[in-house]
Amino acid sequence: MGRSEGGFLLAAPELDWTEGGPRSRQSGDVYFSAEDGLAETRTVFLKGCGLPERFTDRAVFTVAELGFGTGLNALALWDLWRAHRPQGARLHMISVEANPFRRDQAARALSAFPELSALADPLLGQWPAPLKGLHRLHFDEDGFTLTLAHGRAPAILGALEFAADAWFLDGFAPAANPDMWSAEICAQIARLSAPGARAATFTVAGAVRRGLSAVGFAVEKRPGFGRKRGRLEAVFTDPSPHIGMGPPRRAGPIGGRIAVIGGGVAAASLARAFARRDVAIEIIAEGGWASGASSAPAGLLTPRLEAADRPHARALLNAFDYARRLYEGAPGFHGEGALRQAKDDAGEARLKRIADMLDEDYVWLDAHAAEARTALKTGRGGLWMGRAGRFEPARLVEALGRGSPWRDAAIARIERAGAVWRLLAADGAVLHEAETLILAGGAAMGELLGETGLELEASAGSVLTAQTGRDVRAPLVWGGYIARCGSKAVLLGATHLRGADPGPPDKAEAQLRAALAERAPQAAAALGPAREVWSGIRAAVRDRLPVLGPVPAPGPAPATSAAPAGAGAQPEVLPGLYVLSGFGARGFAHAPLLAEALVSDLCGEPAALERSARAALDPGRFITRQARRG
Repeated sequence: MGRSEGGFLLAAPELDWTEGGPRSRQSGDVYFSAEDGLAETRTVFLKGCGLPERFTDRAVFTVAELGFGTGLNALALWDLWRAHRPQGARLHMISVEANPFRRDQAARALSAFPELSALADPLLGQWPAPLKGLHRLHFDEDGFTLTLAHGRAPAILGALEFAADAWFLDGFAPAANPDMWSAEICAQIARLSAPGARAATFTVAGAVRRGLSAVGFAVEKRPGFGRKRGRLEAVFTDPSPHIGMGPPRRAGPIGGRIAVIGGGVAAASLARAFARRDVAIEIIAEGGWASGASSAPAGLLTPRLEAADRPHARALLNAFDYARRLYEGAPGFHGEGALRQAKDDAGEARLKRIADMLDEDYVWLDAHAAEARTALKTGRGGLWMGRAGRFEPARLVEALGRGSPWRDAAIARIERAGAVWRLLAADGAVLHEAETLILAGGAAMGELLGETGLELEASAGSVLTAQTGRDVRAPLVWGGYIARCGSKAVLLGATHLRGADPGPPDKAEAQLRAALAERAPQAAAALGPAREVWSGIRAAVRDRLPVLGPVPAPGPAPATSAAPAGAGAQPEVLPGLYVLSGFGARGFAHAPLLAEALVSDLCGEPAALERSARAALDPGRFITRQARRG
């Protein structure tokens, strides 16, 4: 069914295709020069920003762009980076786009540049959903990370956090799209620029020259490309007026030894993110990888769906897509989709609204089509989630943490001793010391947090695996769920009990069978004896959102007036102590991106989350809210 812009979804560009390439019907402008788009990019943006010479002796180089369009500029930059990358260096590109090309549109446009096909194919392979917010793509072989910021520039720029070394100002011409070149946009460019940053653009419009000059750029005209008489190059020479415009506090930067406590998907995701940056860490995982809640026999990867476009909802929806791309082709992941059903008519209406807010991977199916997808008769329609799937937790965790050394040890408590954190056994013996400590386990992290300003709640749950005589083509989710689990077997989940006691296995089995009988009686009747009743303990926070970032110190937040500019009231934090936890039942959907976000912060790299999303997931958010209420 067709979709229009609204909710989380951004409209595709309306294009006219000419011999020279795509042209926007909205603005009447072209996406790249009909004469030679790649040569224009190399002249205007790469040469205009002093590249590749400025790559030299830089451990991390950051390029920002207004107007991602077809992705041609990103491919040209990537191609140049491959040829001139300093040993061990990393390239970040952050690009803003209000009307994201769909994959087929981009493939058609980029087919005009066969010399870039070796890069275009992997870019198209990771092409993200056209949903609002930040989408992070990794091309690890070349040390290249691309963050696509989907949204209108005036709004999305204010949500970003980075310090650009170069800017590609490639929005449509000022006459066709004046909002992209406004004084507000120029001020955001200055806020997000490192001292000495270079900016380049194809336009020499007076308003653009004046706007950049007004925010501290020294601007010069240069000869244009092709039939264009001129272009601009600019250098950020006066950042002083924009120092007070900085973002709220982020984690890090870090130094010294880094330790991670945890053996589940959060710790493994951190291991992967640090390994991507060649940063050595020590992992303490009691029982080894895939311990705790990550040791379940099987699981479902499904998105958290909300009917309102809010910062945390955008972030967690994009976290699901990030995880889905990460798991694609991984051993133990089966991307067969899943059907979500509601409990009642009101719930169905909500799911239909959500379907209209999302892209074509989310489709409402009537009862007949729903049964055809799942082979389960329920008499109800449902929301088909095409990117959902089922997985084997242990195999995914081991794949994420592969190559990262770990110690099997039980940490009873932690204490601060000078500039380090000590990790202590039950008898008080010091097992490890580190300047930076990240708590990335499940409910057990609540005990280690002790008297800090953050509390984790335990939620026990059980799942059942059993023989069956019926086929289950795709998972069915309704609050509970049923999915295939090996040959002629299914997984039923899951109970939810407050606290750390899952109760007797036979009681959990009876509850799970009864829930299936109410939803899909024929499938329940076909169940054979239980293979296993598995129980685990989830970690949750009282607002049911995960936490990532610095651990708050005990006590109230300071008054808003005492906080850094733009930050609001923020609690004090414990030095060198961070947490990544509270995922409830969605660790595999959310942990990979949130781990990437935390490590980006710790390493001083461009943020992977919008500022408002970070605030919504900050461990000190409850203290902050209480302070605001007075």
